[in-house]
Amino acid sequence: MPAFPWTTLPNLRTPRLKLRAMHASDSADLFAIYGDPAVMAYASDPPFASPALIPQLLASVAQLFAAGTALEWGIVSLEEQRLIGTCGLHSFTADGQTAEVGCLLARRCWGQGLMAEALVPVIDLAFTALDVQTLLADIDAPNTRSLRLFQRLGFQPDLATAPLLRLQHAAWPAPAS
Repeated sequence: MPAFPWTTLPNLRTPRLKLRAMHASDSADLFAIYGDPAVMAYASDPPFASPALIPQLLASVAQLFAAGTALEWGIVSLEEQRLIGTCGLHSFTADGQTAEVGCLLARRCWGQGLMAEALVPVIDLAFTALDVQTLLADIDAPNTRSLRLFQRLGFQPDLATAPLLRLQHAAWPAPAS
């Protein structure tokens, strides 16, 4: 299991976004994402039935970071100054060489290239600061939006890990959009 080189989640920036730790003040925005059946259609968990589940989510994210098993950022739109999604790294192998990427984006933000923009610094951080060699994305075949997103970032299908998509460190940086 990797030990992260930070005591707090590092902030990451892009031209339109700030990736940062999530806080209780993000609860309404998080529920708008995690409670939306369309956003959660391909997630491993069902949509949240109540905002009362958000404190449990935040506690779990903090606990997983403290244990060195997952990094989860809130994605904040610089234009709106509010949280519009989440993304992170989890399911690290014991040697820290492989991790999985996960993400969710508010439905109103779909189709604007925001998740691709958010994932680039996360992937960079995985390959540089954490020395991960392989990233995986577990995407259901009907989730064509996510399949296209990850393929644009350089992830490729791999018969050995199907249905996972794979990105090797040697194949990064991401292809030009």
